[in-house]
Amino acid sequence: MSAFSRAFSGRHSKLDIVYFFYFVSHIPITLLIDTQPLLPIDLIPKALLSLNSILTDGLGDPFMVIGSRARSDMTWFRSLLVCELVLQLPFFFYATWALWTNSPRRHAPLLAYGVHVATTMVPILGTLYRGDIDRSCGTRAMLAGIYMPYLLIPLAMAYESFTHCASALSVRTKSKKS
Repeated sequence: MSAFSRAFSGRHSKLDIVYFFYFVSHIPITLLIDTQPLLPIDLIPKALLSLNSILTDGLGDPFMVIGSRARSDMTWFRSLLVCELVLQLPFFFYATWALWTNSPRRHAPLLAYGVHVATTMVPILGTLYRGDIDRSCGTRAMLAGIYMPYLLIPLAMAYESFTHCASALSVRTKSKKS
């Protein structure tokens, strides 16, 4: 039996496993892809520039454009990327550990993370839906589909964590009254 199978055998919900893989996958995504618009183009390895080209030229992603083609009106998006790098990236390591160990203290931090990320996805999806970007309806829908898991998984995480925290508070309040 693998370490993963032992760690996740019966003690975790199916959503915990989804969250675990979400955080594990988000570490390299943040470091290798999402930070590119924050860096000077000379600091980005050629292989990653090729990946960025697939996102921006091939898929039409208006947010991930780097270098001289970057739009100055996307400062708000770059600010979200700074938050991802500075605030979220360290949290990904904690969340991965907390989910792996089935820490009972994981729910409040996962609630805060889920609400934060779901909130940041609103302007991204809103820009894709109604924003001033020159993309076809099909391209906008495809990009929304790519970004949608980063709304739906954190929303599920926030909901599940909220219900767990509310239940724990309710039990604690009842035991204090007794």
